[in-house]
Amino acid sequence: MKIASLDNEVHFKNVFTDVEIFTAFVKDVLGIEIEIDKVETEKILPSKVSAIKFRMDLYAEDKTNRTAVEIQKVDYDYAYDRFSHYFHANLVDLQKSSQDYSYAKDVYVIVVVTSAYKIKNKNGELLRDDVLITDTNPRTLKGDKRYMQDHKLVMLNAIHANDNTPKAIKDWLDLIVESMKEEQDLNNINTDNPAINKAVNRAALDDLTPEERAESKIQYMRKRMIALREYEAVQDTKVAAALALNKNRVAIPIIANSLEMKEAEVEAIIKEAGNEH
Repeated sequence: MKIASLDNEVHFKNVFTDVEIFTAFVKDVLGIEIEIDKVETEKILPSKVSAIKFRMDLYAEDKTNRTAVEIQKVDYDYAYDRFSHYFHANLVDLQKSSQDYSYAKDVYVIVVVTSAYKIKNKNGELLRDDVLITDTNPRTLKGDKRYMQDHKLVMLNAIHANDNTPKAIKDWLDLIVESMKEEQDLNNINTDNPAINKAVNRAALDDLTPEERAESKIQYMRKRMIALREYEAVQDTKVAAALALNKNRVAIPIIANSLEMKEAEVEAIIKEAGNEH
């Protein structure tokens, strides 16, 4: 059996809109149990708090336990500021009254990233963490946390899961990574976990409707176009850099090495630029 790629938004939603799968995933990632009867998709935050309109990929609310959980599947635009905005906009939306700043429910946002982070820290260093957690609790000068609230933003990177990743989380990330491979090995997926086993069955390609197949192809082509534009942008930057270095009489071997190109490629760029002039 071959399963659909969970890197594709259509397939991801098809799997995680299942209540049993959604609640099991939330428990394994957040360590909390929620009681829900449905999972909403494409939910729009109605508040006028934020001028930026955004949709929630997957959203569920446990009204009994006053808990709201949102899951975002991200395959582009990995800016931390974007995730942070989602998180804090949800929190501000809960503060309906200027007389009472308390929150009506606990808010959790889980972001699932399916390729290398493009997030950099304040020093410009690229992050390669498997799990990143943001909460709203203060710390003392000694670094001791004071637990005031349970709100939490958890960012998961399937690509960077490793042996130190908590097993409950890694099992889900292994499912996502394996689904993305051309040559899949379902033995690498922990199907002993009933919810993950159910996710595998829901992701079976044979079970897709014609509408889901069509939409998944659209999503696939969208990603290919984004990747192509990014590749072309990188190539344009390399061409400009190679010509600038050559103009400053930098040797071709040095240009090639610094730009991770072949010497023949650098020579062709310089020759073509000369022909244009």
